[in-house]
Amino acid sequence: MIPSKQHPATPVRLALLSLLPLLLISCAGEQLENWKARNAEVVKKNNIKGRERKVPTTEVKLKQEPGKVYESQQLPKITIAPGVTATAAWGAGSLLELLEMEKESAYPEQTLNEELITVVQEGSGTYTVGDKTLELTKDSVLYLTPGTKRGIKAGPNGLKSIEVFSPARLDHLNLAGAGMPETAKVGFPDQGVTPSLEPGKVHNLNEVQWTAITKPDPSQPYKQSHAHSRLVWGKNAMLSFVKMDPKSTFPLHIHPEDQLMICLRGSMEEGLIDARFPMDGTKRHVVLQPGGMAHSGHLSEYGAEALDVFWPVRPDYIEFYEKQNARYREVIAPGTQPAKVAEGFTFSEGPTWLKGNLYFSDMHFRDHRKGDWSSDLKRSRTIRMAPDGKWKAMLQGMQTNGTIASKGGNLLVCDMFGHRVIEVDPSSGRVLKTVLDKVDGKAVDGPNDLVMDLKGGLYVTDPQFTPDKTKSMPGTQVYYVPPDGKPKVVIGAGEYAMPNGIEISPDGKTFYVNNTWKTPGENFVWAYDVSEDGALSNKRKFAKLALTPDVLSKPDPSDRFNSQADGMTVDTDGRLYVSTLSGVQIFDAKGETVGTIWCPQFPVSCTFGGPNYDVLYMVGESSAWSIQTKVKGFRVPEGMN
Repeated sequence: MIPSKQHPATPVRLALLSLLPLLLISCAGEQLENWKARNAEVVKKNNIKGRERKVPTTEVKLKQEPGKVYESQQLPKITIAPGVTATAAWGAGSLLELLEMEKESAYPEQTLNEELITVVQEGSGTYTVGDKTLELTKDSVLYLTPGTKRGIKAGPNGLKSIEVFSPARLDHLNLAGAGMPETAKVGFPDQGVTPSLEPGKVHNLNEVQWTAITKPDPSQPYKQSHAHSRLVWGKNAMLSFVKMDPKSTFPLHIHPEDQLMICLRGSMEEGLIDARFPMDGTKRHVVLQPGGMAHSGHLSEYGAEALDVFWPVRPDYIEFYEKQNARYREVIAPGTQPAKVAEGFTFSEGPTWLKGNLYFSDMHFRDHRKGDWSSDLKRSRTIRMAPDGKWKAMLQGMQTNGTIASKGGNLLVCDMFGHRVIEVDPSSGRVLKTVLDKVDGKAVDGPNDLVMDLKGGLYVTDPQFTPDKTKSMPGTQVYYVPPDGKPKVVIGAGEYAMPNGIEISPDGKTFYVNNTWKTPGENFVWAYDVSEDGALSNKRKFAKLALTPDVLSKPDPSDRFNSQADGMTVDTDGRLYVSTLSGVQIFDAKGETVGTIWCPQFPVSCTFGGPNYDVLYMVGESSAWSIQTKVKGFRVPEGMN
């Protein structure tokens, strides 16, 4: 074992890139004077106000010029061991390293003098932490405290991770050419912060709730921020994994904490004092913004994701985080995670809890992951699953989709490829009758999802997701089937590219529909007022759905709205649960974000069930999952639990 401050020089080589001379600046004090005067003018001119706090001082020598943007390849690169390298950037109180390990390479076991937060980006590694062995994979997060022994063995595909040390690790600073004596003051007083993570335990970054870090845009009808962050922190440093919406703006502001920023995806212009500089995720641009430096963000059409390392930890961000987490904890108790209930499906959809069982469709597609949505109907089926996960097919040979309970206790099922909605006996699978097959004399194309209103009327979406080359209807639509009367179109062709999931508020006054992909409709849940006759009016944007990084990076602009929004459900308090590629996104009755239930597999649709109707069931591609909640689901008709 090797203490980190006495890392041996023999196996360790410093590999500085050819542009290193451009980075060499004598000391932090000289660097600071280069920007302070200009910054003071900008702050005064724009009347920028910021928080005040006393920030500790250190003797750390900087190499990045404050307010100057660097490509990661321009930064110092150190060799830690054979096959183990790290690109380094740092400020006064923290060191950011982009660690790369070749397959099966070893990072020597060391005793840390600093706290360390690790986030795995690619590959895997076996970590020895004290007397424990931990397996880390993509998105794993590990927090370690000073005095902890740690070693790493990279997996068969190598390992790439982000490592943040605080205080800045002296031996690695010197390997990067800082030239600091061993007696240099790099430590600082305890700031009295409680870490967000349990030390020595593997966490998942996806399970950290997104926290809004700017106020909602008042010009938009939905109350959501353009910038959200997953926040994790120790006693000294905070990591803010921030995502910023396409073409949005982060206003000019200041704060007393140092900010070390690296762009991870997309592109933007970072406003630094009185100028703007491009930052790109492909080149992994990095910039150091000392406390008090005025800065802003101006996003491209792709938006951007970045990591901000703040030192010391920001108290205002902790406050934002705790407020957001409190809203999520109203629904999900701390530490509660989805559990896999069953597996063995192709593409599961449209769940309904009925008389003690969960019913859902298992749609067969030949290879949907590669874009082949052709189907063999003989392999399509509708599933009845008991609470313990035991299941069997109760209906076969029919490409069913959305399901709900009927007023009589049967199952209403969208027979998508059969161009109809049917009522089915849930015990035998026998088709009892056809509920909808035509509107105004024309056959419906592909009924997808459905919901019942308080009067017993049905709303049905038709995104025309069928193999028929010729469609009967003029475009994607939403129909209404009154309890007694003729079916009618309530949302006509041209309103949405792919209307999919639908729901109604518990009071029956608000109708929700989401758009899965493309325009019109984009990545929004839309709301309407419901009239007595089932007609819909006052169309408005209710909530903006979060998108995944790969979707936002698509070259075709129309593909950048692919939330894969699908099945929805509501609870008795009016919260709306929307199944998307990002997880089950939850919004309150005002459209404000409550949180996201992350599931290891894309949840295609969801519904409440269980004896107390407080278990959220999520069906994905090959599996069904459940999570215990602190709320109760709402459904029509009642009494079918």
